[in-house]
Amino acid sequence: MSKGYQTSGDGPDFELGMGSDKKQAGVAVVLLLLVVMSAIAVIYSSYKSRQLFSDVQQAHKRSIQMKEEWGRLLLEQSTWASPARIEQIAIKKLKMKAPESSDIKVIKQ
Repeated sequence: MSKGYQTSGDGPDFELGMGSDKKQAGVAVVLLLLVVMSAIAVIYSSYKSRQLFSDVQQAHKRSIQMKEEWGRLLLEQSTWASPARIEQIAIKKLKMKAPESSDIKVIKQ
């Protein structure tokens, strides 16, 4: 028995002719297209990921701005509605005054 390749009809028969070269070229082209499509998909998903991250950052920034504005509005509301301010406006602008004790009448049912 000799070591090496079998030349008799005992083993599998591979033919490496012109048809095989075309098959290999076709497989190579298909694989190349798949690699290019995969690369494009990776690039697109990276782009979308960065775009979405940017959107999230902008939304977070807007949320912080709105919370700050809400705090300012609450402070402004409490200032406008303070009892001392309302009393001052009633006295100065509307010429109102607290009634004298002799002017107060209690009504019982």
